[in-house]
Amino acid sequence: MKASTSAYGPTRILPTLEAQAASLWTFVKAKAPNFTMNGARDVIRQLNLQPGEALNSVAKRLMVVLKTHRIKLKHIPALHAAAGLYGFDSLHTYQNDDVRRLVFSAFDTGQVKDSQFDSWDQLADDLRKWVDRLRARGQLPLGVLKLGFTVGVISFTTPVPSAKGEVQQRPQDWPLAVITSGVDDPQWLDGAPAALAKLRRHLEENGHAVLDGYEALRLCANSQDIPGHPTAVTVKDVVNSELVLMREDDEDDPHSGYEIARGDELSCWYQLELSMRDDESNEMPTLHITVPKDGVGAWYVNGIRYVWSVETLKPDAYVPGRVTRQISVADCDRLQGRYHLAKRIHGKSFKHREHSKRLDYLNGLPDAYRIDLHFVLHELNKAGLTWDSYIEKFELEPVPMANVLPVGFVFQFLENLQVDKPNMVFAKPNVSEMVRVGDDGLLRALMQRVDKVVYVVPAGLDEQHATALREVVDEFASGLHAQKLFTDAGGLRSERELPHLVWATEAEEFRLGVGALGLAIRAATIPYLHSTKGIIPEIPGVKAWPWASGNALFLRFERVGGAQ
Repeated sequence: MKASTSAYGPTRILPTLEAQAASLWTFVKAKAPNFTMNGARDVIRQLNLQPGEALNSVAKRLMVVLKTHRIKLKHIPALHAAAGLYGFDSLHTYQNDDVRRLVFSAFDTGQVKDSQFDSWDQLADDLRKWVDRLRARGQLPLGVLKLGFTVGVISFTTPVPSAKGEVQQRPQDWPLAVITSGVDDPQWLDGAPAALAKLRRHLEENGHAVLDGYEALRLCANSQDIPGHPTAVTVKDVVNSELVLMREDDEDDPHSGYEIARGDELSCWYQLELSMRDDESNEMPTLHITVPKDGVGAWYVNGIRYVWSVETLKPDAYVPGRVTRQISVADCDRLQGRYHLAKRIHGKSFKHREHSKRLDYLNGLPDAYRIDLHFVLHELNKAGLTWDSYIEKFELEPVPMANVLPVGFVFQFLENLQVDKPNMVFAKPNVSEMVRVGDDGLLRALMQRVDKVVYVVPAGLDEQHATALREVVDEFASGLHAQKLFTDAGGLRSERELPHLVWATEAEEFRLGVGALGLAIRAATIPYLHSTKGIIPEIPGVKAWPWASGNALFLRFERVGGAQ
């Protein structure tokens, strides 16, 4: 069905409320099987759809209303669902009418203002005008505009300055704007590096602010990889990419290096300075940087060699695949120039400090979980239920009995049956689904992004070796926990900020400790739920979700040679 359009959206007779509810229920139940038709009617009533409203606005409001029903939709699926409410088959048929490629939503004034663009070239000029308005209102107080990347979204934030005399537990950010994809296009980021390069030059070369997070985007876009290859890195991989800085005291022995920093450019520059701090005076050093014009790209800082690389996680099921590329001499030169621009903007010391970069991988809930079906059936049997009688008892939409289930169904199962050990519901990967840990690189990449270490002791391992292995694992897990306490919100504070390199060596020490026992490591990541009992205060009359979702590093150990 073809709809007439206006500048604001489709001008057509809306489908009936019942038809809208049916369309929404049909779309959402595939992701949340417990979503009912009555729930869909309630959402439609709250949404109060208007004939002339822009689709992007409807999708945003729909995401908010669905959250009250404990259903989370990302932006592109919400656009598809919103198109269905207007009677279209999908976003693809709707977009021929009024949906443009890019939507820029600014909320720095306290109100959301949406602007739509057909291309990144069109958006580039508006971005420069927008940051000029931010500066005029003093909304970049620390001279930083941060880029964040998730699938279909680029976010702009700025760090919040600490109040006078306040010791801030962890840097907090003000949200300023987002750019979202107005169409379902996997290549929507094509053109973004050029548009954001203009923004970066406008900010940095005029001494206004640093565009933090731009470098990973530029390096991914310029990777020169062949599209489709399993290890190919393209611009869309920016959501799981970060810079890594290694100190190499012996350039002929790459294993002599150790990690100084990982994340975006400002974090790496600050950590580089912190690693060279004079511990007696607590003063940050002056860095003298040179970039040799021949050989592999590297910085020589005060005579010490540092190697830059861009690291990308390319996960497939349980295996957190990793691609690392050392950057070129030209890229090192460019990064050096940006460092000096940033120092002119920030003065003696960088005011913005951040320890870990949020990657899309392991950040947020998946659409579905692979579950241990045997455990699920055991819990149902304990409750005197079968699969079908459980669904009937709790008035759920029918879901086929399978080992992959929608996230909403899994969480509802845990809550309905009051499962004592909720993490038993998640299936554990077998050996073939895990990656052999040959060096410490993968562990270093995952340490900041997991909350727990879960492991399996090899069958038949004698008690002496088993005890020694537990001690090695516990020491590694304790170090991971300590890092979380010092770097996460609400964590511990030390008299002096601890450099990242304090934690970066623990992965290699763990690997060597396991190797000394004649064992090798296989690794994967799995979901992990933490009990919030005693952590989140109980509110009378409010039934709170009893777990916080996270991820665990899952390890299997296997014998090497003649180990017992």
